[in-house]
Amino acid sequence: MSVMAHARRPPVIAVAAALVVVGLIVAWMGQRADAVASGQPRVTWHLSRASNTVTVRLTPGQGPLGRQFLAHSTLTVTEPGKTHLKNPDPGGRMVRVTVPPGRQTQLTVLVKGPQPSRRTLTVTVPPALRIVAKSPARCQARLRLTAEDGEQAVVRVTVPALPEVPLYSFASPAGRAIYITVDDGWTPSPQVLDIMRRTHLPVTAFLIQQAAQRNLPYWRAFVAAGGTVGDHTVSHPDLTKLSLSQATAQWGQARQVLGRWLGRTLVMGRPPYGAFNLAVQAAAYRGGLKALVGWSATADRDGIATWNHKGLEAGEIVLLHWVPGLGQQMTKLLKAIHAKHLIPRPLTPASFAGQAPQRHSLGGD
Repeated sequence: MSVMAHARRPPVIAVAAALVVVGLIVAWMGQRADAVASGQPRVTWHLSRASNTVTVRLTPGQGPLGRQFLAHSTLTVTEPGKTHLKNPDPGGRMVRVTVPPGRQTQLTVLVKGPQPSRRTLTVTVPPALRIVAKSPARCQARLRLTAEDGEQAVVRVTVPALPEVPLYSFASPAGRAIYITVDDGWTPSPQVLDIMRRTHLPVTAFLIQQAAQRNLPYWRAFVAAGGTVGDHTVSHPDLTKLSLSQATAQWGQARQVLGRWLGRTLVMGRPPYGAFNLAVQAAAYRGGLKALVGWSATADRDGIATWNHKGLEAGEIVLLHWVPGLGQQMTKLLKAIHAKHLIPRPLTPASFAGQAPQRHSLGGD
């Protein structure tokens, strides 16, 4: 019995040894798996709010395999529904993506190499910060910004002055030119329209939207006869007494509506009462105008008056109104113009080339 028991011991020893070897192998494989997992390249990303750009990078994992895996890995970034890749760098381990503000953007990040992976990034960019000027003047301020996580920052902001549309009371005198303008539009004149058709007289009508609406067929005939239409606002208020947004609406609405009614793009305006300041000029710019027009002479039932109380001269902008008796006033004005050997010319923004803008109101209506 003892002999047989002694004969069985070697297999028991062999089994034990085998278990030890298996244990070592399992431990080595576990360590290897840990090393592989820790060496897997890592994906990091950063959002730059200054440029709304997401930078996605591959960085080395830990351990001896980290650098080795990174050297053989590449990175691509795509958006759902788009097949093109997003601007990878020559090394293939960094991608920059511009994301639009005000909404979420999903990016699919693919890592190719010894340890491939796939993940989705959801990036939310807040709407762009808009600063709306309430004044035409330049101003500086400090903004205190507070993030959702409570982080705060102070940003210095400079708001530039709004661009201004210049106002001219004189136009080019070249070729002994003179310019006839008629305001408002409440009482259209068939006689003036007849003169325009017979003599091709260039006339500029600065129309109030509410007035023009009452006689649209006449104003379409006026345009067809070669007349030019300018913006005299919606309802003829003193724009200097309105806010910037209210003045902008007066210019912009009249410009768009009159343009749609008459099939012309209005580029010139005349402020009611001749009253203007920086805010009125800035509102004209925001309303889409290119030039504001004053005047240097008037013609009405009392006769002709000029800015310097002398006779008409080349370059004058003459103001009349669409009122009863306008036909007779126009006839007298044309006689005075011809007596001075002046030539009526169409008024356009180009007519103000070389002329100094007006800085102060001349008054009027």
